[in-house]
Amino acid sequence: MSFDKSSPKSLKQNQLWFASVITQPIDPQSRIPHLAPSGLPIENEACLYIKPSPTLRPAQRIEIYSQQYWWRLLNTLHEIYPLVTRLFGYYDFNQEIGIPYLSKYPPTHWSLSLLGQHLSQWIQDEYLKNDKKLVFNAAELDWAYHESFLEKVLKPLALEDLPNPEDFSYLLTVPLYLQPGIRFFQFEYDLFDFRREFLHESPDYWLDHDFPVLKAVDSPVILFQGPQGNMSWETLTSAEMHLLTHFKNGSTIEKACEWLGEADEEAVEEAEQNLHLWIQNWILKKWLSTTPK
Repeated sequence: MSFDKSSPKSLKQNQLWFASVITQPIDPQSRIPHLAPSGLPIENEACLYIKPSPTLRPAQRIEIYSQQYWWRLLNTLHEIYPLVTRLFGYYDFNQEIGIPYLSKYPPTHWSLSLLGQHLSQWIQDEYLKNDKKLVFNAAELDWAYHESFLEKVLKPLALEDLPNPEDFSYLLTVPLYLQPGIRFFQFEYDLFDFRREFLHESPDYWLDHDFPVLKAVDSPVILFQGPQGNMSWETLTSAEMHLLTHFKNGSTIEKACEWLGEADEEAVEEAEQNLHLWIQNWILKKWLSTTPK
């Protein structure tokens, strides 16, 4: 934590004390711990830093600050991770995921949009229950939706940019780039439809109702920003996804197709038959740009 060197020493001490108290995890009833970080009873120590109000003791006043801190952060996690929240319900999410995560990774940036950036890592390191893989994948997908939505959109390649809209050969040697918001996934189940069904109801609705069916499927999926800024997804073949990934850091179509020399016969045949259709779809969906990231 940084401070203005011209600030009074007492102000710095007060700020450090407030931060140390309100960042202590609240209990299931949203109460602050009985002991301050110093080890002294919070009822006694709070009197040294806060004056009582006509209706509240100093410890009660700092408890309100602490509650507002935690409720704001937990609510932000609920918004960023709607699927993970629904897998648990509000209460269990807070107790099993939210509070432990925020205790290990407290916010370090003014923008709360970055609050959940380490949740997948926390699940990988700390979450031990049998559904760990599903919870991890749900967190990865939720974060991708959130992060992708906030990404800038490059000027998309359009058919009218081509000398001849019917002839894609012009594009073979033009460097192309994937839109920054595009993400690729390949789960062993249809987590996208599963998530969509979940989001039709509130988190606590699912405490008393059966979860949606999680269908087995292993097709690659692309997540992207739609024309109105809405998030959309589409199923791809393995060959199409593999080819698209070559444009993440910029590539010509000619260069991207070099991998076909090492691909299996099925992928080569598929690309030969569908490459022109793929390119047309990529342009229509605005997945490609001639602008570097």
